[in-house]
This record gives sequence, C-alpha cells and structure tokens, in this order.
Amino acid sequence: MRHPVRVYVQDHSFGVTDRDVGTPFEAMDYSTGLAGVMDSAALIATGVDRGYVEVTADALHAHPGLYTGEQWNDLASWEDIAEISLYVPNGHLTVEQLELPQLDERPQLPVLSADGPGYYRLRMHASGRDRHYDKVVDQSGERFHFLAWPAPPEAPLILKAASWCGYGLRLGALNTPAPVALSPVIEDEAEAQRQAMQQRNLLGG
Repeated sequence: MRHPVRVYVQDHSFGVTDRDVGTPFEAMDYSTGLAGVMDSAALIATGVDRGYVEVTADALHAHPGLYTGEQWNDLASWEDIAEISLYVPNGHLTVEQLELPQLDERPQLPVLSADGPGYYRLRMHASGRDRHYDKVVDQSGERFHFLAWPAPPEAPLILKAASWCGYGLRLGALNTPAPVALSPVIEDEAEAQRQAMQQRNLLGG
C-alpha cells in the first residue's frame, strides 16, 4: 500500500471522478453508505465536515481476489468496504478535493484508470468516520483506501458495514424519493449549474 496523502474535505465530501465529466448531483446513489455514486464520479462521504483525511489508492489491471482467509484478514482494520462501478470515458479517474485550501495542491495520488477509457470497478475502504462526526477538525483520523480495476458494470456491493456514519447514509437512501423530471427551462438552468459546480469543485477550475 502506498504512503497516505492528506486530502481536504469540504461538506463531508471529496471526489473520485473522471476528467471533464458531468456530475448529476441530484441522481446520486448513497446505498453503499460510502459514496454518492454517479455514472462517472463518486462523492466520497466522510464523517468530518471539514478537515483532512488520509487517502491511499492503487490502480490494478485485474480483480483483487477475496478468496482466502488471509485476504479477508487484510480488511480487518477497515470499518466500511464497498464496491461500485464507474464509466470512465476519458480514462482519467482520480481522487479530487472539492476545493483547494490556500497553499494546497491537488492530491498526489495515482490515476486509477490503469487501462484507459472504459468501465471500472472501484473498491472503497473507510475507517474512523464516527470519530469526529460532523465536526471541523484539522486531523480527523479518518482513513480511506481505493482500488480500481477494469471490469464490466455490476450492481453496488457492500463487503463490510460497521460505522454509524455509513448506516445513516444507507438509511437515508432508503427514504430518498426518485428524482422528479424537470421542465425544459429548469432542466437547462440545472445543467448549467451542475457544469459550473463540477468545474469549480471537482476539477479545481
């Protein structure tokens, strides 16, 4: 596992996203309790409201097996683990902050789409999200680890679910109504707002 990188969290979130993709925030799926999932991006859900979390990430070329006791034992230090599928049309899936605090740079983590454009499976690990829930702290103690590999799209999969933070998100997802179709005029305005937010927040523009 690589050396952890500090990633700044804003509004309980940071992102894993392809470059220059639309981000339909109103259609996010929080059923894993770990992220708001969109077609080509995921808004990772943290416990801390603002502050820094530690992140590691690795790009793989094939599925990382979970077939032995030893492989499952490697997951013991993580409280929540889930997998999602993402379409990466531009071949540049990376961890991104929603905003760059003064003097900060973008996270120096590897590009997760090792095989270029296409569909990828993203395994998300998290720990420590209950420690400072909804607080503003510089050192949150939260840890995240991401693995991505090329794979056909599949339904979300929860491998481990032990935090209150994740439970609350899954419970909220059960009670979230389906998105309401927008009128053409409102839809155009919403699209413009989404594009502006995506450019400003996920891509640092």
